[in-house]
Amino acid sequence: MVIYGRAITRGRAVKSKLHEYTMIANKPFRIVILGAGYAGMFLAINLYQTFKERSTGERNGKDSPADVEIILVDRNPYHQLLQEIHLVAAGYRTTEQISIPITSLIKGTKIRFIQSNVKEVITYDNKVILDESIINYDLAAICLGSTTKYFGIEGAESNTIPFRSIDDAVLVHKKIQSLSPSKRSNTVNNIKKRDDDVKKRTKNKDNNINIAIVGGGATGVSLGGAIADFLNDETIQEKHFSSTHIEINFNVTIVEATSNILAGWNLELASKAQTILASKGVRILTNSEVSNIEHDNLILKDGSIIDSSLIIWTAGVKGYEIKITPPTDKAKDGRIIVNGFCQIDKYPNIFVIGDIAAVKDSQGKLYPPIAQIAVREAKYLADVIPKCFSKFKYESNNINIKNVITLKHQDVFDYDIKVQIISLGADDYVGLFGSHVINGNLAKMIDEFGKFAYVKTLKTRGEGISSKLYEDSMLSRMIAGISFAGFAFAKWIDLAGLGE
Repeated sequence: MVIYGRAITRGRAVKSKLHEYTMIANKPFRIVILGAGYAGMFLAINLYQTFKERSTGERNGKDSPADVEIILVDRNPYHQLLQEIHLVAAGYRTTEQISIPITSLIKGTKIRFIQSNVKEVITYDNKVILDESIINYDLAAICLGSTTKYFGIEGAESNTIPFRSIDDAVLVHKKIQSLSPSKRSNTVNNIKKRDDDVKKRTKNKDNNINIAIVGGGATGVSLGGAIADFLNDETIQEKHFSSTHIEINFNVTIVEATSNILAGWNLELASKAQTILASKGVRILTNSEVSNIEHDNLILKDGSIIDSSLIIWTAGVKGYEIKITPPTDKAKDGRIIVNGFCQIDKYPNIFVIGDIAAVKDSQGKLYPPIAQIAVREAKYLADVIPKCFSKFKYESNNINIKNVITLKHQDVFDYDIKVQIISLGADDYVGLFGSHVINGNLAKMIDEFGKFAYVKTLKTRGEGISSKLYEDSMLSRMIAGISFAGFAFAKWIDLAGLGE
């Protein structure tokens, strides 16, 4: 049965299909979550906990939601902390430090994990096609993230290294360690001489290692800062590059098509980030659109040529390409268009969150594809999905659940980003706290606290104080303040050596 309702989103009435879910006797309602990144993993854990609490309250203490089955699918057996892959690329983190086995996170729950690629979602049959199997779903959540976007630039995909995963970071680190000085005479050969100063500053001899990063967004600047720290370390130079018996000049260049790095971020924050990067020797070329890439030549549209030992592509992302049959609407960047409930209008039992979802804020602007939004969408959905089940009816050994999704306009996803922190290397951070630009130890502490709370929530399976930090209430804000104070104090004790 399908009925229709009115959902008020973004200041206008939107027709939204509402769906009646029926569970037949002795058959659990199956929720399939595709993708175990920030969105999918956080959703699985918190959704399980929500149903567990409901089950406990409704059925006199039974400690597991036997009537709901949660299946999590991902091609990798581990959850990746992608916000730290730039530190793996620069050798400051190991792969083990930023990956967590999925089986360890779901241990003790009834979440079922399937390691597989997702081939297709067949909506009219409620089926998901995997590598070697087909699974049915009653409700699906697509959280497959994003993939690299090359904008149709010739040679970009074949002559650069993408930077979207732990495997990419490991490859970048190996490439850097194996680099030898360039045999070309110029890092930038400005054919049209549009900027003689740039040409003079980048001119070199035969002893240069030139690393170019295409894209001055958060990923690009974090990677540029980390690689610069690695290459500027004399111990590192002695260990990896001393065999050449010549003094090597290391150059890291970030190439950005727009007028500023960190486009869309606070301008004061972007300026502060640029100052920090400059202090590390990172060169930033703005208003520099890439025309094509030929082997190790990065050719700009104004005719400039950047000779490079290594080119890393961080310039753009698009929604993961998943086949949905029949097709659904997508934004220009490949993200799946959803309504204010993170739900596909045409398919009311399919939700989409994370980098693959085109979700609009209250001003009609798309939320950026960042981890903070993915996590908040996951927490939101973990609260919203159980609202699809208005009442439970239990009759002896048979479970008969008939419920209608009653999502109302106050249930739409709405999140205001209040804190943004970005890493600029091994130990440098800059961020925005409310309307204030911060850097140094305060920015670092906030960043570490956020990551600590996220991992803690996963490892405690949505229970405990850390999970309360993601609730939108005065109590959660009080808990956040107290928890951060305790975290910061413990860090200070540790740094001061007073705990020894």
